[in-house]
Amino acid sequence: MENRTKRDVSFLNLVSDFETNFEKGNSIIYEEKTFLEIIRFYEEELQYDKAVEVADIAISQYSFRSDFYIIKARLLFQTNFHEEAIELLNKAERISPYEHDILLLKIRILAFQGKIAEAKDILEDMKSYVSASDLSDLYLSESYINEFMQDYDLMYDNLTKAVISDLENEEAIERLGFAVQLCKNFKQSAVFHQTILNENPFNYLAWYNLGHTLTCLGEYQDAIDALEYSFITEQNFENGYLDCCDICIQEKEYDRALKIYENYVEIFGINEEVLINMAECEYQLNNLNKARILLNKLLKLDPYNDEVYYKLGLCYSKAEKWNKAINAFHKAILLEDQCEDYYLQIAHAHNAVGSFVKAEYFYGKAVEVGPEQSMYWRDYISFLIKIGKKQEALEVFDQADNFTFGADLLYCKAVALLLNGNKTEAFQLFEEGLIEDFSLHTLIFEIEPELMLNKELSSMITYYKEE
Repeated sequence: MENRTKRDVSFLNLVSDFETNFEKGNSIIYEEKTFLEIIRFYEEELQYDKAVEVADIAISQYSFRSDFYIIKARLLFQTNFHEEAIELLNKAERISPYEHDILLLKIRILAFQGKIAEAKDILEDMKSYVSASDLSDLYLSESYINEFMQDYDLMYDNLTKAVISDLENEEAIERLGFAVQLCKNFKQSAVFHQTILNENPFNYLAWYNLGHTLTCLGEYQDAIDALEYSFITEQNFENGYLDCCDICIQEKEYDRALKIYENYVEIFGINEEVLINMAECEYQLNNLNKARILLNKLLKLDPYNDEVYYKLGLCYSKAEKWNKAINAFHKAILLEDQCEDYYLQIAHAHNAVGSFVKAEYFYGKAVEVGPEQSMYWRDYISFLIKIGKKQEALEVFDQADNFTFGADLLYCKAVALLLNGNKTEAFQLFEEGLIEDFSLHTLIFEIEPELMLNKELSSMITYYKEE
């Protein structure tokens, strides 16, 4: 779970100096704290190989301390070198017999390897002598055994015990959120996390877990509030900002999302995914110039991002700047030619400027790439009907019938049949469509507005509306 800020320049200089000395083979001597900070930096950057190299240098300097053996073992475990990690822990154990951190990590690795009996033996032995202050970590380690055994309810129970034993055990609270998703006891989880927060209202991970639990319960506004508290109580909690914004966008609270994203950028710096989401919010709020500014900034960072060109095309389409939209969609397609949405939108743009031949080609490409989704066929068939190609529309419907089904397609075919003079079959399909999905019937009048004057069709719609 991420919790980071912009790097201090002096620290980055320290890392740079370390790398220079390492590459030159110079002797490297640091205090333990400095080694720990450099290792943490590489971990957060997901450069585990470099983190292991730093741990090795630290071990050579502090060979009679178990700390860096444990750190290296943890790094090896994270990168799936399990046997090597166990061997290193055995060395650490010879230096510091019965050190809890060594045994607890060994339990986790053995559980992950499926050596449950060995893991349980260590666990039960520890239970016989550890103090009450260490119980939290024991319950936490036992949860790894439960997870491997797929006993998610017991995993949840042990993690709640771990949290009750130590409300500051962040790893236990973090894993508790994961366990809730596995056993799906959301109501129970909401009550438990609220209890934690009654004890400690500044527990940012508890707010975070509560936010996700409330999301699963469909209580989205309360979820947004809870996730917001997670980063209010811990300003550097990155996931809190991002997940809160995701739900804000889902709930169409674009202004709120934008304000949170702006705070995020101030703390963590520019993030391409955040910028594209900010552009989406501006687009939805109809602030098209602001959206385009953000998208063009993104293109300077990554000129080969097809999604950015696509969203830029949407901005131009919304502003009815069709030629610029076509140009942007073309660039998106050049970078990614297997996205049906790109073809659909460029087809709409060509249709808007009267380039019907090109529009027909791109509608055809949209259904070729995404044949299982009815919306692409619907727009293609609607387009053909509107430009007078009713027979071609019926032929395309026959093709669509091999891949997908939907009330929208029934309405399209019915309109085409009616305009072709096949009234009986058309009204049969209108009726099927109204039974299948009444709410989509307005599509009929989008395709052919004059049908609003058809009394027989109006009567049929009124009949099914009242049902």
